[in-house]
Amino acid sequence: MINITVLAQSSFTLKGKVVSQEDNLPVPGVNILIKNSTKGTSTDFDGIYTLEVTSGDVLEFSFLGFVTKSITITDQRELNVSLSPDTSALDEVVVVGYGTQRKSTITGSISKVVNEDLDQIAVARVDDALIGQVSGVNIQASSAEAGAAPTITVRGFGSITADSGPAVVVDGVIVDPSFLGNLDMNDVESFEVLKDAASAAIYGSEGSNGVIMITTKTGKAGKTKFRYDTFVGYKDAFGSDDYKKDVVDWAAKELAATGQITEATQYALKIVDVTGINRDWQDVFFDGGIITSHSLSASGGTQDTKFTASLRYLSDEGVVITDDYKLYSAKLKLDSKLGDKVKFGLSATPSYSKRRALPTSIHNPIRQSPWLPIYHSEETLQFINRDAYPNVGVGDYFYENHLVELDLDGNGSDNRPRTSGDANPYAQYVEREHYEFNTKLLGSAYLSFEIMDGLIAKTSLGATLEQRKRTRWDGTEHHASGASRAQYLLNNRFSSRLISDNTLSYNTQIDDHEISALAGMTFQKRKYETSQIVGTGYTNDLLKNLQGATTVVSEGEYNIEKNKIGYFGRITYAYANKYLFNASFRRDGSSVFGVDSKWGNFPAVSAGWNAHNESFLSENDVLSKLKFRISYGLTGAENFNVGDDLVNAWPYLAQLDNTNAITNGGISAGVSPKNIANLLLQWEASEELNPGVDFGFLNGKISGSLDYYIRTSDQLLLNNPVSYVTGFNNGIVNLGKVENSGWEFELRTRNVSNEKFSWNTTLIASTNKNELLDYGESDGALTEDGFGRNSQWINSVGNPISSFYGYVVDKELANEYWDSPWLPINGTSEDVIVKDLNGDGLITDGDKTILGDPYPEIIWSLSNDFKYGDFDFSFMIQGSQGAEVRNVGDQYFFSQWNGATTDEQAVVDAGIISDASFLQPRVQTNDIVMSAGYFSLRNVNIGYNFPDDAVSKLGLGSLRLYATGQNLLYITSDDYHGFNPEFIDSNNSPQSYGAQRAGTPLFSTISVGLNVNF
Repeated sequence: MINITVLAQSSFTLKGKVVSQEDNLPVPGVNILIKNSTKGTSTDFDGIYTLEVTSGDVLEFSFLGFVTKSITITDQRELNVSLSPDTSALDEVVVVGYGTQRKSTITGSISKVVNEDLDQIAVARVDDALIGQVSGVNIQASSAEAGAAPTITVRGFGSITADSGPAVVVDGVIVDPSFLGNLDMNDVESFEVLKDAASAAIYGSEGSNGVIMITTKTGKAGKTKFRYDTFVGYKDAFGSDDYKKDVVDWAAKELAATGQITEATQYALKIVDVTGINRDWQDVFFDGGIITSHSLSASGGTQDTKFTASLRYLSDEGVVITDDYKLYSAKLKLDSKLGDKVKFGLSATPSYSKRRALPTSIHNPIRQSPWLPIYHSEETLQFINRDAYPNVGVGDYFYENHLVELDLDGNGSDNRPRTSGDANPYAQYVEREHYEFNTKLLGSAYLSFEIMDGLIAKTSLGATLEQRKRTRWDGTEHHASGASRAQYLLNNRFSSRLISDNTLSYNTQIDDHEISALAGMTFQKRKYETSQIVGTGYTNDLLKNLQGATTVVSEGEYNIEKNKIGYFGRITYAYANKYLFNASFRRDGSSVFGVDSKWGNFPAVSAGWNAHNESFLSENDVLSKLKFRISYGLTGAENFNVGDDLVNAWPYLAQLDNTNAITNGGISAGVSPKNIANLLLQWEASEELNPGVDFGFLNGKISGSLDYYIRTSDQLLLNNPVSYVTGFNNGIVNLGKVENSGWEFELRTRNVSNEKFSWNTTLIASTNKNELLDYGESDGALTEDGFGRNSQWINSVGNPISSFYGYVVDKELANEYWDSPWLPINGTSEDVIVKDLNGDGLITDGDKTILGDPYPEIIWSLSNDFKYGDFDFSFMIQGSQGAEVRNVGDQYFFSQWNGATTDEQAVVDAGIISDASFLQPRVQTNDIVMSAGYFSLRNVNIGYNFPDDAVSKLGLGSLRLYATGQNLLYITSDDYHGFNPEFIDSNNSPQSYGAQRAGTPLFSTISVGLNVNF
């Protein structure tokens, strides 16, 4: 009992504050551990800590960027600690390919984003939070569907048929970019973006379009800490005033222009009068939605074994009716020391998602007539054509085809209003259920062994597994044709990627000479197993699966395997932290190519000069950093943008496909060639030169970088037209050369920094010029849009890869010269009068010209972060200028095909034009080419950290409440008609990039969130 009493008397609560010796500011997050135990704590936002200790305990105070301090406890009850900066630790560590490197010795173009506030942006995906954070990276919110991925490009488009997106590496393991949708931002420690070829070449073909490297959080020694993060928000879609329709307004416009109202408009007014319906369909379909996220994590461990674990649930209702997305994910990460020489680690990130996708493009229902009811009522039955639809009753869907043609004024006319009679707009969505179920797993493990001081052998194995199931149910009432259009599709795909990386690294320092070397090899195996089956012949909606079908059609099944092997090495040298050199080499072999061209070689070299470390600058009070660097490297590409199609899995081989042939008067099963063999097919090759400078002034209060890059991509993989005598119209070849060049600028300032108030600003800007340098015999090739609307793109040397092509509008055609100028509502003429650019008096293909391109000239962002006491506030404005889109949606929304010119000669006879050829379809002109520039208030955040004394009474470590908004302000150009200038329709090929049919709407989000540390 005496011993117990003595022990109880020597245990007491120690309180204190940790500050920086340099500026006396509090240091939050300092790790405080009782030596030789697992007990510990960390400082809060104000640098305050409390800990149960015993006299004689040794406390270790450690934090990145500061010298670790050890203090022995006597009997004091308060201990305030001042930490001195660690000059070596302050040299930030940057993750590079297959390792890390001190930032001061980096010679390539690498941007790092530390997750300090990104997890407080209420978005469903981690890549959405990166918008505007890194120069040279363009992240477009290309789809508003819940859970949909943005389009990411690094330094422009350097390829046509190969994938143009960057590689994604999570904790050293290459993953498919789609995996970004399964990560929780609360688990992310930092992002590194390898932009230039010298930085990315170590990844060979994977790095041809840059690399996004993601490092997840690692546990810290001490008792287990729990954290809960949540937010809930409302998403509201941006509509388009240009696409609004109103019967009454249209009738007034018609009356003012013509002095009378056509029978079709009278009919529409009568329906409005009877039903009271005069709606904007955007109000029906853009219903907004709730987004909710819950994340619970735990971390801790000992000095030898550290862990983190987390669970997440995300629900996103999207902003369009029927849209819905659910995500369940988890993460476990473990790092352990097995003795002094061996380290072991593993990580697992499983996830499951369920998404109800939009069943058709939003342009289809939104363009319908504003007077159209969703369901029939007693009042609407009077308008039904009973001869054709005798069984339609109250509560049935209202289709335009139900309308009887009425002679309202007794003059024998039987016109009626209509837009498209093939569907009820509401039924198009609610009577179709398109689901996608995704189960994914990213798993990795590594083992490293220190052979001798500085020499480490490491082996790792990573696996990405995905099981995707898609179901597409089109119900019996989704179309005016009824049950004959009902269909069920089932698609299953299993994909896997196994990667084994094995490296040997050596780091040493001899006097002023710092040397690092890396050698390694990697093996990669990818598999795809896909099957699809379709059921038809449904008579009702009771069985929405294959059992309800009377006819089952198998669409086929195929299996694909792709293998790759790579050898790589890198040498890094620094002398006195002044003169820097880096060289790397990678050799990749891929099963995609033939025997004589399987291998691609990717060398890179870079150099730098830390001029601020020279004696003549080291004492400069203004200049704190000045680094000049230059890099040159080669990368390549081999994976095709068309996914897991069989032809593109082995494009060099002539493949066979099932077919039928007529033999002896009958039909026999057989096979036929599917493509043209090309045994000479080889890697795409990209070379890049990147000079740059990093600078800092006033002890880092002003810092930034300026880069210029020029990247030339050669031997592009593309489908080239061939003679029809081959039996094909195209074949995959190496042809063409593309150049991307531009400037990148980053500026960061610490405007104010004291104990009560701080203000930081970041300015980021990037330019890009895309130019096709060579296209062989395909120079001037024309590609039409993927919607069947005949608008054209041109691939022309001296211009961007894809340029809009067509006629230039001279003037509009007067109403009296085109059919049905007032039917339907908001209709415009199909034809316009175009310019004779070559002056020959006629309009021919020679009068077509380049009308613009879809590539932005500059993207930029400006961020400001403020902290005052326990409050914090930040905002980012972001924009893009120079890009354009070809909005084919105008032809649908303005019903231009109803405004054809049937009597072209009358226009000629009136002296308006000299020849009928001057009348050309509007969809082939610059009238539908619009600026895609925008200005947005991307993010606004305001938060409050509850004081430590109030939080401690609740038994919590810290508590933060915040509110955030995205796209609270979004301004587009005056000539843009659509819902989202960033939207790019996936129905089009890379040769016709930049097409829209209005697109899914961009949206704003207002959320409130909570961060709790237990």
